[in-house]
This record gives sequence, structure tokens and C-alpha cells, in this order.
Amino acid sequence: MSRRRRLSPPRKLATYDPHPHQKAFHQDTHKYRAIVSGVGAGKTRMGVEEIIKWTQLYPGSLGVIGRLTAKSLRETTQRRFFEVCDPSLIEEYNKSEEHMWIRTNAVDEEGNPVYSEILFYHLDDPGPLGSLDISYFWIDEAHEPDGAEVPEATFQMLTARLRHPVGPWRGFVTSNSGGKDWVWDRFFNPKKRATYTEYIGWNVPTRANAKYLPPGYEDELRKNNPPTWVSRFLDGSFDAFEGQVYTDFDEAIHVYKDEDVDLAPQWDYGAGFDFGVTAPTACVYGCVDHDGDIWMYAEDYEADADIEEFAHKIKNRGFTDVNADPATGSKGPNKKSPRQLYQEFGVNLLPASNDEDYFMKLFINLLKKRKKDGTAVIHISSKCVYLIDQIKKEAWDPLTLKGTTHDKLKKQPNHARDAFKYFLNTYGMHPGLLNPVLPGRGKGSLSVGGEWEHPSYEEDEDFDRDDYVHMDIKRRIAQ
Repeated sequence: MSRRRRLSPPRKLATYDPHPHQKAFHQDTHKYRAIVSGVGAGKTRMGVEEIIKWTQLYPGSLGVIGRLTAKSLRETTQRRFFEVCDPSLIEEYNKSEEHMWIRTNAVDEEGNPVYSEILFYHLDDPGPLGSLDISYFWIDEAHEPDGAEVPEATFQMLTARLRHPVGPWRGFVTSNSGGKDWVWDRFFNPKKRATYTEYIGWNVPTRANAKYLPPGYEDELRKNNPPTWVSRFLDGSFDAFEGQVYTDFDEAIHVYKDEDVDLAPQWDYGAGFDFGVTAPTACVYGCVDHDGDIWMYAEDYEADADIEEFAHKIKNRGFTDVNADPATGSKGPNKKSPRQLYQEFGVNLLPASNDEDYFMKLFINLLKKRKKDGTAVIHISSKCVYLIDQIKKEAWDPLTLKGTTHDKLKKQPNHARDAFKYFLNTYGMHPGLLNPVLPGRGKGSLSVGGEWEHPSYEEDEDFDRDDYVHMDIKRRIAQ
């Protein structure tokens, strides 16, 4: 057997006196648990203590401690494990294989000592996990500070490997907030509590561990960091995360309740549409008032949508023309395009601009903009739950944050957001509704009625500009 090894000399840690949320975590019996917290809230210490407890309660067990990268695993999670674990418990540690044997008080039938085992895994390559039968697992920092995250598929793989002969057949996750990612969805989403009955989560701010932190630690961080960072890394907020695109979106400012606003029938109305086959189909409805304010007041959103039924919903809201992805003119396997299919049921999908750069710059500009009285110029009804959720979740790909790719968005559901893009691009470029010229952008080469229009209106091969010029895209509510 190789000699027992350490990563570095252990430092002296305070005696573990768990806080109320840590006690609740240790005593809870749910199969899967998660703690999402601010920095310095004691979640890693708590995780190590829980693992050590399991090695003793379940002699002969095999557990996995994992983190996204080998570097972060070695420098943070593993280091803390060696600092906390009593050296007398470590029978052997094979550094090359990241395999540890822990002494227990149990003996087998022949009187030989029974050891519990721990494997340390970096989860950016979870393939080897598929051959393991394990007793438990711990994912530390499911969402790294740079925006990278342990994939949900890795969590699912670990749950499928809980079939070692020795229990407890459980797992837990500790992390800073990654926004409304898969950790939030499984452990904190109130809409899924009835589905995920074996899951429980705690959301804990940094101040919960104040007595173990240096004097002034949190105050200094609050003073020297931007609000979004503070919200995520000190308050543990799910509404702030690394790589978030629309950091100026504030529900308190940009979201309204219908009972507080009367939409006038004289305003300019329109709709944005995103077609889905296996993905959801979405349509959002909005209007522009006489001051140029935008009001998004309703949405329809449906997975595996029936075309006839969805067209009926659109017409029931008073629309026969909606602004859509130019790609809806492309023919599918049945030799008909989505535009043709919806036209059969009385809804015209008008080709809108699909310019991502224009949309994002315009939307960010509108979110920042305030009128003289301090109020916003873009307003979204609280009934537009999918649109609000997808705006809040929009994030840059972690590779963008690391500088290895350019302006790439993280892949996640965005169908309501895309429908909103087609609405906003149309009205942002349409004469007399919004100022189409943003800072740093030149004028386009096309015009309708002498006004500027973005050239990407003609990016679809089926686009007929002469027909489009005479289309009346201003629709009003008929309900």
C-alpha cells in the first residue's frame, strides 16, 4: 500500500458547530439535497462533515466527491476535505487514482477491518462514472463562478449509479447561485415540488456564517462590488448570475400587473411568433402607446402545439398577421412551410428581422432608458411568465466569458424570447413607432415610405418586398 499523502499541511479549523440551516441539512432524510449560498457561508465545510459521517455510518460504502474541473477540485474541495478529516481516519490515499480508504469501527466475518472508500472526480469528463456502482455522491459548486456548470446529465448519471450493495443511496449538491439553472429547477422551483418529492433545497446568504468570517468581511465585499455580484455571491439570489445578458431587467420596474394598466385600443398592436415542431411554439402580443412605450400584455406558449389550435388562439386575440422568423418560409418534410400551414388556418406569418445584434442592443437600450418621471419605457405583463423567465435566464456561453469564443449565447429554452425578438425588431425598425437608429449603428440601405429599414428584412428567399410594403402590420385587440 502507498503511503498516506496530503495535498498540503492542514490548517487549524474551528470546531464544527453547525448553524441552524446546517443542522437541518444534516438531519434531513430527503434522498437529494442542495444548499445554494453566498460565498463564505460554510457549505463546503458542511459537505465534508456530511461525507465523513456517511463513511462511518455505512462501513464498506463507496462515495464520489466531484467538482467540474480537476483544478478546482484539487485546490478547493479536496483541500478542505484534508483540512477537516481526522488524519487517523485515513488508511490510504492513492493520489494518482484519487482513491481514498477510510477506517471504520466495523469488521467482517473473519475479523478483518472494513473500510469505506471515497473517489474524487472532476466532472468535466463524466464518462468513467458510467461504470461505477456507488453509495452516495456530493457535487460541490455545481455552478462555477466563471459561468461554467456541471451538466444536469452528470447529476442524472450519478443518481442512476446509486446501486452499491451498501447505502445510503443518496446525493447532495452545494453551490453558489447559477441563476435559475437545473439546480434551481430541481430543488427550488415551486411549480415542481409535487413532482420532485425526493428533493429539498436551502438558500442561504453569506451572513448566515458571519460568526466564522473575518470582521467586516461582508461589508467590504458589498461596498466594493457591483449590485449583480452582491446579489449572486452574498445574497445567493437566483435572479443574478455570471454571464447574465440583461442585467438591467428589473421586475420591480419592468413588470406590471394588468389591473394597474388600461391599454388603449388606439395604440399600435402587434405580435411576435416563434414556430416549433419538437420545441414549443410561442406567440407574444404587445402594443406601442403614443409616447413610444412598449407594453407586452399576453403570450401563448405550447409544446407540441397543434397548428390549427394554435392559429385559433392567435385569432381569438384579434390577430391574423404576426411577425415571425423568416425561416418559417422554408419547406418541411411534408413539402409545406410553416407559413403555408398557418395560412391554411387564417394566420399570416410575416417575415421579420432575425438580427440578434440589433435586437439585443435595442432591448438593452430600452431597459436602461427612463422617462422624465423616472419610469421605464418597456413594460411586460406578469402574465407573460415564459417571456419574463427567459429574459432573466438569457446568458452568455461560458466560453464567451473565458474569451475562447465570440458573443455566443448559452443554449437553453428561448422560444418566447425569440417571439419577442421578432416583435421588437419589427417595431424597432418600423417607421414612426420607435427610433431605429441606435448609438454606434449606421442607417440601413432599405426604406419604406422614405424611412430607414433594416436590410435583413430581405434575408428570407421567399420574401416579397413589394407585398410587404403594402401590408398593414398595425393590429388592434379585438377582444
